[in-house]
Order: sequence, then structure tokens, then C-alpha cells
Amino acid sequence: VLLHGATGSGGEHIAVLWADANKVASVPYEPDWGLGRSAPFKRNDAILEDMPRGVVVLPGTGIQGNMHDKAKAMGIKVWDFRNRGGA
Repeated sequence: VLLHGATGSGGEHIAVLWADANKVASVPYEPDWGLGRSAPFKRNDAILEDMPRGVVVLPGTGIQGNMHDKAKAMGIKVWDFRNRGGA
């Protein structure tokens, strides 16, 4: 099962397309923007509450760093692709 943040672009979108093509169940966690700027962080918490087997972190913003740090603290395996060379 792919748990994801319901982003319509970037790595999450590519992962959803892969899941669809490979008949893997996909569960979106959309941010509740009624919570204001904390919405994506609360969304991260909701994903982690379901105890994923692992988390993939791609380049982005502090939201990805938040997911990384919280998953590590919970003992969840993290694959961190944020600093892999590039420009």
C-alpha cells in the first residue's frame, strides 16, 4: 500500500502513477487547509499514525524535513534522497 500526501505533482505524483500502473493500493492523505499553515504537518502526523513500513523523503521544503525527523524518531525506516548531488 502506498500512503501519500495527495500532491498532484513531483515525487508523490510519480509514485501514485507507478502504484496505479502496478495495481498497488494508494491511500491519499490530503491536508486539511482549514488548519492553516500547519495543515501539511498535521497531514504528516496522520500518515505516521498509520505506522508505515518506511518513508521516502525527496527534495522539497521543511515539510519533508518534518516527515524525516518524525519518522526517524518513531523508528520507521527512512530513505532520504534530498542530498544526492545535483545543482
